[in-house]
Amino acid sequence: MPRSKRSGSTRLLTVLVAGLLCCSLLGGVGAVTASSSTSNVYVTVSDIAVSDDDPTTDDAITVTPTIRHSSGHDGGFQVTQVVLEAPDRGKVDDADDLGSIASGETVDVPLQTTFDTAGEKRLIVKVRGIKEDADGNTQQVGVIERPVYVSVSEPSSDSATDPRLRIDANRAVAGTEIPVTVTVSNGDDEALTDLVARLDSNGTVEEPTRIHPTLEAENMTTFDFRVRADEPGPDRLEAALEYDDGNRVEAAQPIRVEPLREDVDLYASVLERNESTVLQYRVTNRGNAPIDDVSISGRTGSERLPGATIATVDAASAETVSIPIDEALTGTAEIEAAYTIDDRRNRTTRTIEITGATATESDIASVGGQSIIAAGASGAGSLFGAVIVLLGLGGISFLGYRQWNR
Repeated sequence: MPRSKRSGSTRLLTVLVAGLLCCSLLGGVGAVTASSSTSNVYVTVSDIAVSDDDPTTDDAITVTPTIRHSSGHDGGFQVTQVVLEAPDRGKVDDADDLGSIASGETVDVPLQTTFDTAGEKRLIVKVRGIKEDADGNTQQVGVIERPVYVSVSEPSSDSATDPRLRIDANRAVAGTEIPVTVTVSNGDDEALTDLVARLDSNGTVEEPTRIHPTLEAENMTTFDFRVRADEPGPDRLEAALEYDDGNRVEAAQPIRVEPLREDVDLYASVLERNESTVLQYRVTNRGNAPIDDVSISGRTGSERLPGATIATVDAASAETVSIPIDEALTGTAEIEAAYTIDDRRNRTTRTIEITGATATESDIASVGGQSIIAAGASGAGSLFGAVIVLLGLGGISFLGYRQWNR
């Protein structure tokens, strides 16, 4: 090949590579812009309470961090996970899906651990969550960490090996029931007999007494209770175990009962899917307690819309249901969802303008086995990226053509 043509080919290859690099850099800038900063998110671990300041290696302690959301904007903070870690053991306890807290609110998350050896111990509390603004847009938040220190001593040599109790309770909301588990561990070399476990609370404990005939040596068993918290504020779960005809051990677990926050929204849309038309209802529960027995109905003018039911919509979550229909609906739709919360029946209504099918199969994303319309922000980002790529390719083609002519 003549030297002039080789030189032209080399220049053309250089221009192509430079153009592709520019497109890549521009695409990266767009991705960073789409992910807004979290400077307006103020979530902290404002306090950590430890149930026993001087535990022994036989004791279980409860570490209760207080998570505070103090953003100056509407919206909630979904606490997706709180983890208690020990540097030498990794994760020792965690709590998942703790629901959403609004700005100005706090939530206490009790976590438990034990220690195998004595000495000064360092634990770490890690909080992960998602910020949600008033429009329902979500934004991932990084890990919030805070250390806590505990001094652990050896038990006295003459102490008896009593059974140990551990209380595990979920997030408590006033007016709702929560499951509570009491675990009994027998570390002795002899069996325990005639076990009677009791649970007490400021609220109402359903069937507060449980009986178990025998717990073998080096073994454990659990007792399940249901507690209804009547009033918001601090509460205390107290467990007692009687065994071996007169012996008794006790344990306590402080909890905080949150006020019931009810916030239910409803939406309907018509979608085209697999060459068929479906009516989709979406029920969003932004409150801090589940809603049950959801019944959805609606009408457009004098025409009644197909109804649907949803068994439960958990706190800080949404559920959708799709119903095949013969043809696309248009007009003003009045939709209603009736549901049960705090042992009472309530309802929410909404007026929706339906102008025809609002999405096709390619616009629908599958979440949790149900279909919902994909977020518009993703489409905007894809369109911006496509424009950048087309501009870059156009410039490459023009420069390449000029180089080839030379």
